[in-house]
Amino acid sequence: MTSGYRLSQGLGQWSIAEIPKHPRNYALWLQNMVRKLDQSLKSMMASYTERRDIYGDKTSHFYITRIQPKKSARIQWIWEIDCDHEIMHVDSRPFFRLCNLPRNGLFLESISVDHYGHRACAKSMPIEHRYNWTARPPPACPLLLERYRNLASALKVLPPRSLLGLPARQGFCEQVRCSLYQTMIGAALRTPTIAHDMPILEQASTPEGIPDSLVELGRAMLHIGLNPMIFCKFVYHLSHPVTHSQQRFQWLRSDVCVQFSTHLEDCDTLVACIASLVAKVQEGAPTRSTTYAIAISLTHISIAQIILDSNNAPQSISHTPALVFLPSSFATSPSTPGISAVVALSMALDNSHLLPSQPKRTLSAKNIYLPVEVWHEISSYLSSCSDLKTLAILSPQSRSAVQDLLRYPHIAGHRLLKALPDVIDSYWVSPRWCRTVHEDYLPQDGLQALYSQKFLASKDDDFGVAVQVAPGDPPLKEHTRSWSERFSNVPGFVKEGQFDLIPVDGIHQSGWAVKYGVLGCV
Repeated sequence: MTSGYRLSQGLGQWSIAEIPKHPRNYALWLQNMVRKLDQSLKSMMASYTERRDIYGDKTSHFYITRIQPKKSARIQWIWEIDCDHEIMHVDSRPFFRLCNLPRNGLFLESISVDHYGHRACAKSMPIEHRYNWTARPPPACPLLLERYRNLASALKVLPPRSLLGLPARQGFCEQVRCSLYQTMIGAALRTPTIAHDMPILEQASTPEGIPDSLVELGRAMLHIGLNPMIFCKFVYHLSHPVTHSQQRFQWLRSDVCVQFSTHLEDCDTLVACIASLVAKVQEGAPTRSTTYAIAISLTHISIAQIILDSNNAPQSISHTPALVFLPSSFATSPSTPGISAVVALSMALDNSHLLPSQPKRTLSAKNIYLPVEVWHEISSYLSSCSDLKTLAILSPQSRSAVQDLLRYPHIAGHRLLKALPDVIDSYWVSPRWCRTVHEDYLPQDGLQALYSQKFLASKDDDFGVAVQVAPGDPPLKEHTRSWSERFSNVPGFVKEGQFDLIPVDGIHQSGWAVKYGVLGCV
C-alpha cells in the first residue's frame, strides 16, 4: 500500500511502469512482491509483543498499517496495490486490473469522478483495464427452486402497482414522498463512508458476505421508505429506530419482512429467495392473512405479497420482477423503479398502530357524524404531530383523516406538499469541509438534483414556505445528538437544521444525515 502527494508530472507512474504486462513476467513479479511484503510484515511484527494497527515508524519511508489511508489537505492522491484480488485502488476505490494497467496518458484519463463526487473509473476507460472482482451468483438451492415450482398455481409475477392494487398514476402524497425518499437515498450515496463500502458489495456471493454496514444501511432505507416520514425532534423514534443486527432476515414491522440477498437479477436466485420468504412467513408471520416480503440486494429489490389461508397455507402469492433499487454511480436521475416500488408499498400499508387508541367515549356524539372530508379540511391547518394525534382520537372519521395526512412527509413541523423545480444553490449543498479541501467533491453542474430538492411546504396556517434538503455535514466536533437546529444567517432562510438517519461514528466520520433549510415567502 502506498500513498503520496499530488505531483505536477508523472503522478507515480514511474512505479506503475515497473509492473510487467507480459503474463509470465507479471506472475513472477507478483510472487516476488507478495513474498517481500510478507517477510517485511513478519520482521516488523517480531519487534512487537502485542497486535498493533501500525508496525514501524510513520515518519519513515516504509511502514505497515492496518488502517487504510485517506485523502487530506496534504495527501491528495492515494495508490494501493491489492495483491489478494490483483487490483490497483485509487483514493481507496477499486480501479484497475493489476495485470493490465493502462499506461501513460490513458492512466490519467481513466481517473475520474462519478456523479456523486467520488473517485471513479472514467466511463471511457477500456473494459480490459477495469477491475473485476464481481462474484458470480452461487447455484440456487434445488429444494427452494422445487418449492417455487410447487407454488405455481397460487403464484403471479406482477408490476408493483398491480400487485398493490394502486392506480396507474401516483397521487400528490405519493409523489412528494417519492421525491423526498429518492433525495434521501441520493444523500446516502453522496456520503463518502457509504460510497466506500458500496464496491465491496460486488464481492459478496452470499447474503453472509454482505458487510454489516450495508445491511444496516439497507434496513434503514426500507424503514424510512415504509413508515411515516416524520422528522421532528419529539417523534424521531417513531420513524427511525436503529438496531445493529447481523441477521439477513428481519421483520421490519408486523406486516413486512425483509431478506437480504445477492444477485437478485439472476432468475434462479430471485425465485429461490421468494420461496425462502414464503416459508419464513409461514413459520413466523403474526396473526394476519396478508404479509409483504421484500428481497433486497441494494442494487435490486423485489416485493412479494403473501396471503395465507386459515390453515397457514399459501392462498395467493404475487411478486414483482427484480427492480433496480439504488441508482448507479453515473446516474442522471435520482429515480429508480425500486425506489418507486418501496414508496408504493408504503401507500398500501396501514399505519393506524402509530396513532393513540381511541377512547371508549368520544367528546361529542356530533363529532361522529362529520364526514372525513371535513376532518381533512380541519387537519390541513395543523402540522404539529401532537396536535394531529389529539385530533385522531375524536372520532373514527378524524382518525382516518389524520392517518391520510401523516402519509405526507414532515420536516421540523413543516408538511411537504410538492417538489419544486428550483435548482438549489450548490454552495449550500456542498459540505463545509470540502469547500477548501476536496475540490472534486463539490457538486457538479446540474447533478446536485441527484441528492438535493426543494419542496413547497406548510406549517399550521402558513402555506407560503419552502423546505430544501441536501446531504448532511459531518460534525465538526463529537456529539451524541441525532438532531440539531439553529436560526440561519443565509439570506432568505428562516432556520437550518440536520438530522441523522444512521448515527455518526466518531469525529468527521459521516453516517447518513440530511440537512434542511426553511425559506419564507415562496
